[in-house]
Amino acid sequence: MDVTPITLALSGAAAYPRACQALSSMLSRNALNPADITILYKMYTDMNPPPVDLIRVPAFLDLLIDAMFKPVSKVNPEHKAKYIYVLSYAASVTETYKKGQRKSIVKDELKPTTQALEKVQSLCAENKNSSELIADVNVLFLNLKFPVIAYGVLKWVDYTVSDTNYFKLNTDHTPLHLVLIDEIVTNHVLLHQKALDLLVRLFESTFEELDVLVRLELKKTLLDRMVHLFSKGFVLPVVSYICKCWDKQDTDISLIRHFVTEVLDVIAPPFTADFAQLFLPLIENKDITGSIRMDDGSDPVSEFITDAKAAIAV
Repeated sequence: MDVTPITLALSGAAAYPRACQALSSMLSRNALNPADITILYKMYTDMNPPPVDLIRVPAFLDLLIDAMFKPVSKVNPEHKAKYIYVLSYAASVTETYKKGQRKSIVKDELKPTTQALEKVQSLCAENKNSSELIADVNVLFLNLKFPVIAYGVLKWVDYTVSDTNYFKLNTDHTPLHLVLIDEIVTNHVLLHQKALDLLVRLFESTFEELDVLVRLELKKTLLDRMVHLFSKGFVLPVVSYICKCWDKQDTDISLIRHFVTEVLDVIAPPFTADFAQLFLPLIENKDITGSIRMDDGSDPVSEFITDAKAAIAV
């Protein structure tokens, strides 16, 4: 079932038939085209543009982000500025209404968002490897504060590192593309789930082209990214995933131990009962933590067990 007409009706598109037709055409084909983007561009550069909500349809925004950040995407250079403008407008412009009438359009963030998107998109389009990107890392980090750019870069990282040759050709202990995930996680709470989804997909990849020891080190590096995500507040989803890995018995125990050890380094009581109940079975498992416990109980594992049981008892 094509839900495009319903989606557009809900966003008030009926009052703007040309914009509605352009959007409907792209959404029903699930593909952008320069002619329809040009129509939207002209309407949104007009003195009395359609409501911004019209171009905030998630499926449309995803098409625009893909067009800008997917490595294989080929947007005609003549039209690229229009794509960037429409995406920037959707991401940054706000409107105020009173009794159903639009009273103001706030475009303060439109120009900086457009300029930042132009810079970052052109960097990503060059398809540089990690070592080549080092020179541009300041530009990337500076502009990741824009949510739309963070989302685009996360997608670009996903496409880049999903290439079967990426880790084979990348000898850095922590490739820059993975460091970018850390920065996105630090700045954008709403992208935490998408970051975890990407890390899980990578962690579960076989990497058969890599040597066994190299594969283990890479997976530890991915777990370090999950620990960073954990430290930024995405606690229960991250720990739940590691618990599932342990329950399925399909993950090398040294990796589970690495995760547990790293988490113990970044936590301190008091703990919530939810977290304590979830993490305690991993900690109490002697196969996982036996080698890092002391007989006298003066170790982080024993301390956590005491604090966690106290949290659960409350």
